[in-house]
Amino acid sequence: MTSAELLKNLEQQIDSFEVRSSQLKMLEACKSVLANKGVLLVEAPTGVGKTFAYAIPAILSGKKTIISTRTINLQSQLFEKDLPMLAKAHRFKFALAKGFSNYLCKLSLTGYQPKSMKELEERSRLLRWMDETETGDREELNPPSELWYDVGADSDGCVRKDCEFYNECFYFQAREHWFRSEILIVNHSLLAADAALYMQSGKGLLPQAEALIVDEAHALEEAFSKAFTQRVSWGGIQSLLHQASALDRKLQLKITDILNGLEIASRTFFEELPKKYARSPFRIQKEFALKAEAEGMMQVLGILYEQLGKFVQENPLSLFTTVEQKAPVVQVRKLGAWVGRLWQTLAEFTDPQEGQQPKVRWVEQYKGGASLSVAPLYPKDEIQTGLLSRFDSVILTSATLSIGGDFGYYQNQLGISGKALALDPVFDYSQQAKVFVHKLEPPAGGTFSPFYLEELTQRIRAIVERSKGGALVLFTNARVMESVHQALVLTLGSNYLLLRQGQEPRQKLLEKFKADGNALLLGLDSFWEGIDVPGQALRTLIITRLPFEVPDDPMNEARVEKIEQEGKNAFTDYMLPRAALRLKQGFGRLIRSKQDVGEVHLLDGRLLTKSYGRKLLGALPKGVRVETVD
Repeated sequence: MTSAELLKNLEQQIDSFEVRSSQLKMLEACKSVLANKGVLLVEAPTGVGKTFAYAIPAILSGKKTIISTRTINLQSQLFEKDLPMLAKAHRFKFALAKGFSNYLCKLSLTGYQPKSMKELEERSRLLRWMDETETGDREELNPPSELWYDVGADSDGCVRKDCEFYNECFYFQAREHWFRSEILIVNHSLLAADAALYMQSGKGLLPQAEALIVDEAHALEEAFSKAFTQRVSWGGIQSLLHQASALDRKLQLKITDILNGLEIASRTFFEELPKKYARSPFRIQKEFALKAEAEGMMQVLGILYEQLGKFVQENPLSLFTTVEQKAPVVQVRKLGAWVGRLWQTLAEFTDPQEGQQPKVRWVEQYKGGASLSVAPLYPKDEIQTGLLSRFDSVILTSATLSIGGDFGYYQNQLGISGKALALDPVFDYSQQAKVFVHKLEPPAGGTFSPFYLEELTQRIRAIVERSKGGALVLFTNARVMESVHQALVLTLGSNYLLLRQGQEPRQKLLEKFKADGNALLLGLDSFWEGIDVPGQALRTLIITRLPFEVPDDPMNEARVEKIEQEGKNAFTDYMLPRAALRLKQGFGRLIRSKQDVGEVHLLDGRLLTKSYGRKLLGALPKGVRVETVD
């Protein structure tokens, strides 16, 4: 059976499913790169049916394939719906891979010593679940995170084949399924963790595969940047001290003075940090102002690391006969690895070593503390060496990879080359969507005057009243969102359900928004993508301001500086492409099916007055009608 024939069979079996020409085009391109090797970039607009277009050729190729997604929603759709459907038409094995920390550790739970009645009750609940569950997946039970630190599986603490539960270990049983499967579903975070381990040891977490398919590929760079960011914070040190206080009693006697010394040294350090670096976030470009204090912390961490390592050496698991005796060793191993990472992160500030890939270092303040962070300027090397180079065939796909069909920005960010395919929109945007650009100029320099906030609120209120709700309002600034929300509560609160990011978990807000049908949802960064609300519950999209990156963000500041040092224009080569792709992502929240119709209101007059306005509007789908509102 060919890929096209399998797709046609699905069309006959599934109601409301139709094969599209763009889907066939993508399917053939994926089939070609899987057969001939290489890299393929595919921009597949909403409605193309890209999942079947890449999954069918991968299944029929017979090659072991890893499929990575960013969101849990798409991961679940693949594992619970799309792949089972395809498996009925053509038998193959598939599995869902999750990281170590998602699984219960039987050794840690069995040997866990509760310190309160509440912990005793939680332990009893977990023990009952351990006997009932087939997967040991944290998602089934959702236990408290503090307790899960002690009883969840962990790559640092795991003793592998030295554990008496090894043959019935939830994590290693899951891994067996990974290795037996032909198609393995992962998320970008696990993909990045796999790349990090591969770069350290030459061997990854995941099974070796011939093909890699990255869905939601626009988010790959961010996932790798996050995974390769090292951080030390006051809150993190406090957590470490708390965990250390629950270690083996004999060890406690040896390290009590060390822990006291660490608390004093770190408290002094984090109290001085905001005094030296008052602006937050602050990018460190010269010598670190608290080098001596950081070295003092490192010295104490080094002594602690040595003592923890000594305990593990002097207490091999072979000496013990009971689980209660072995479990503390696991906790010490876990804590030792944590201490080692903290030491290494501080070393990035006291003695920075610049390799081929430059790094960005910064200080950040938050309520009740401060932190130090270091990350690669661009994770190109991590993506190339740690990931892409390990596969014969690579397919990167998303609804937002190009700007007007040009993939140059995305390819440059990831340091990749290959065949690029931009598919035409499936929806008739000339009939389904109308864009209104409002002549409202946001204040320059990020300051928001009362006049501007009042005007912004009035326009949003008028749009919502006209559409009778069903509106998603996207912001770029939390304070502006809060101000607008407070004002709308007074004027619209009695007529519409008003939802704001931060009130409840994201998924809960979306469920309420869909169920109500006429609600108003205000959101920031994470609401610009990954939201799928087909139908009339979302009929109006309001974008309050063009989504340009914050210029004084340490990462953006460093990247802009590097681009300008190379003699390029940072605005046209970096800031503008990122804003265009973000605008495209935001716009994509509105039309999710051929039946959807709606309006998009862009409340930023710079689209009309600035030379770059045309390029940003050009990033929107072909055929969209644009009108101006005074």
